[in-house]
Parts: sequence; C-alpha cells; structure tokens
Amino acid sequence: MNKMNLKNYWIRIFAIIIGIFFLNSAIADVKTKASSQIFNFLNTIKEFASEKDKSKKEKKSNELLKMIDLEFMSKVTIGKHWKEVNDKDKIEFKRNLFKKFIQFIDLHVEDFKKIKFEQKSIKLRGEKLVYVIGFIDTKKIKNLDIIWKLSAKQNKILDIEIEKISLIKTQKLEMKELLRKHKNDFSKFITIYFKNLN
Repeated sequence: MNKMNLKNYWIRIFAIIIGIFFLNSAIADVKTKASSQIFNFLNTIKEFASEKDKSKKEKKSNELLKMIDLEFMSKVTIGKHWKEVNDKDKIEFKRNLFKKFIQFIDLHVEDFKKIKFEQKSIKLRGEKLVYVIGFIDTKKIKNLDIIWKLSAKQNKILDIEIEKISLIKTQKLEMKELLRKHKNDFSKFITIYFKNLN
C-alpha cells in the first residue's frame, strides 16, 4: 500500500469511528432527554396534585400540557375523521381531552401525590419513537408495568401503555360508537362525549 492509499485508508477509518461516536452520542442524548422528561412529568403531576392555590395549580397544568403531544393524541384517537374536523372544533376537542386528563388526576389525587416510577430500560423504536419502560407504584397499586411512548424529536409524550393497555387505543374504543353516530356533527360529538367534565 503506497503512502497516498495508506493516508486515504486511515482517513476512512477515522471517519467511520467519528461517525459511530456521534451516532452513539445522539442516541444516548435522546434516551437521556426522554428519561428526564418522564421524571419531570411525574414530579409536575405530584406538585399539581398537592397544590392548593388555584393560580399555582393552573401554572402546573400548563407545564404538563407542554410535555404532551395533544395534536398527535387527538389525531390518532379520532382517526381518519380528524382531517375533516374544522379548526375551532379541533381546539375544543384538544382542550377537553386535556381537561379530562386533569380531572382524572383530581379524582385520584391521593394516588398521584404518592406516585413513584422506577425505570427499567429505554428503547429506540426506529428514528421517531423512544420508549421509557418501567413500573409505577401508587398509594393503592404496586408494581404496575408501564411504557411511556415519546417522540424522539420533540421529546413529548405520545401515549402511555399500562399493563399492555394503550391509553390512546382505550380512548379510541371508548368514543368509537358515539363518533360513528355524530361524524357529520363533530361539535355535537364533543358536547356529548365530554358532558361530564366540570
């Protein structure tokens, strides 16, 4: 091997090594961010559940909202009909979907004050998804398997799977029949589906 070929050979080897290093660093960074996001999310839920002051509670609610991809959740939950929904109804649906989540916390406030998460592993699912896997303990329930599904790019929560039951799929099944009946009147669907919200 002459000098020029030897030089090119080592340049290629060096480029491969550097590429692998940066790829591994990027993967590690995505995993670290996802892990931090989940612990931050749960800490904010605990703070929200424990807060008595209305304005501070509202602030915590807004912090939680920023960590969730409501657009994705709504789109997947409603399915093919989502693209036919007007902007006003989309905003209303997302607002009520989040309100329903907040109401659920308020209904189980003592459990959420004590919620704990133990992380077992983090897995990348293709280029777009990252799964944070572990189990949670609450005041009443122990060792509950959970998978947090986040977008790798935006680091927002897309879905939560508890004991192999997807939050989005459950929501979709829950509203399927009602949505089928009112697919041409989405405003009415929203009113009926979210009628028990405060």
